[in-house]
Amino acid sequence: MSDRKSLLNKRRRHSVIAFEMIRLDRTAAEPLHEQLYRQIRDELRSGSFTDGASRLPSSRTLAIDLGISRLTVNLAFSKLYEEGYLRSKARSGTFVADPLPETFLTANKAKAYRLVGHRPRISGRVRAIPDQRVGKQFDLGALGAGAGVSLVPGLPAVDEFPIDIWERLRSQVLAQKGAHLLRHASSRGDADLRKAVATYLCDFRGARCHPDQILIVGGMQQAMLISAMALLDPGEAVWIEDPGFHQARRVFILAGAKVVPKPLDQDGIVIARSPKEKQPKIIHVTPSHQYPLGMTMSFERRSALLDFARAHNAFIFEDDFYAEFRFTGAPLPCLQGIDNFSRVIYAGTMSKILYPSLRLGYVVAPEQLIDPLVRIRSTMDQHSSAIDQATLARFITEGFFLSHIKRMRKLYAERRQFFIKEFNKLLGDRFILQIPEAGLNFVAWLRSDADFARVARVCDDIGINPSPLSFYCIEAKLKPAFVFGFAAWTPAQIRESLLRLASALK
Repeated sequence: MSDRKSLLNKRRRHSVIAFEMIRLDRTAAEPLHEQLYRQIRDELRSGSFTDGASRLPSSRTLAIDLGISRLTVNLAFSKLYEEGYLRSKARSGTFVADPLPETFLTANKAKAYRLVGHRPRISGRVRAIPDQRVGKQFDLGALGAGAGVSLVPGLPAVDEFPIDIWERLRSQVLAQKGAHLLRHASSRGDADLRKAVATYLCDFRGARCHPDQILIVGGMQQAMLISAMALLDPGEAVWIEDPGFHQARRVFILAGAKVVPKPLDQDGIVIARSPKEKQPKIIHVTPSHQYPLGMTMSFERRSALLDFARAHNAFIFEDDFYAEFRFTGAPLPCLQGIDNFSRVIYAGTMSKILYPSLRLGYVVAPEQLIDPLVRIRSTMDQHSSAIDQATLARFITEGFFLSHIKRMRKLYAERRQFFIKEFNKLLGDRFILQIPEAGLNFVAWLRSDADFARVARVCDDIGINPSPLSFYCIEAKLKPAFVFGFAAWTPAQIRESLLRLASALK
């Protein structure tokens, strides 16, 4: 026997782990070093090794045993070293690591115990939220809107969003700022984004604000929750429109508020207060486009509301969604822009303008409220995605935001007119379509109250899901109606869905 073979045999005797189970397939697409790495790793995971029996063969010995190059073995060993499966001892060789990486990742299996059927105690805060959804009903979000032509109100045309521009800007900000965007960000929001939002609001919404008054948030509901938590103690009153935005009611109840529904007339919220009503701490309104009825709050009512808030030391939460999508007449300035007494908290969202899953919005608050709001935001979830904020800032400052709004307003105007024409032609015998000045939805009033149950059943059967107007009501008793959306679908899709509904009702 040669000296070389004698040395190899001596090493084998000292290497308890010889890996006789390894089988390499030279015809497989997987490289040999990957096959070797995977099989050694799996053997180490399933084996039981002690310090006295954990030495591996040398790379040269294993290469000769398997009939492969030493480089292939070294590549496999290198990956096992990096992942913590192997360790080396000077002048002693290669050993199995103790403990293996899986020790810190795989929990011991618990013993089987008999299940006890006690229900957990759920807090009164959760039980008070007026939301009966369970399980998979949450998968499609608050609107219950999945794929397909459902005519659900409130959905923007996300397929028209300029993804290529967005991704190009995203790549640019990542290249420019790199790892900085992967760290924690400001709880106030990206400085460039706050500056861009302030400029846009002052130029196009008639606001009066500067960047230090702006807080970037994760959408309209978070804006409401943060404001409520900053201003309200449990049991204090919040006035909301009735009918109104259902999520506002849920958010304020979660914050512990006493929600007081207020009726509407043609000018907006009715602000008269009866002696029995608690004095409001917050008044939530949608003055640019009341949701769901669609009226625009008159200038006289806006002035009266501001006077009432000042006289009663209340704050107005101005929910300005849909303000950009107005189709009749010039828009009125936002309430914040005519507020001389710092009583308005102004909030907007990018969900309806850009796309819902972006989850970015903003709050413009009186200066004395900004620090309390930021303190709550930093406790709640620190900040929104730094990458998305930086991309949105670039999207606004380079002019893409405004051009997107103009293009979408034109597109929505065309779809709106088409919906009105087709709806009245196909369903005008059953509904009276109310046409608002702004927004992405219509209220369709039933001509016969008795038709409500049948229309609801037919809509459910054919997969068209307008919302019953009663869904948005608390105490309001209104005639039966349905709220239809139109913005997310092409004219061909709108016609097809309305034809299907008209045919099913006949």
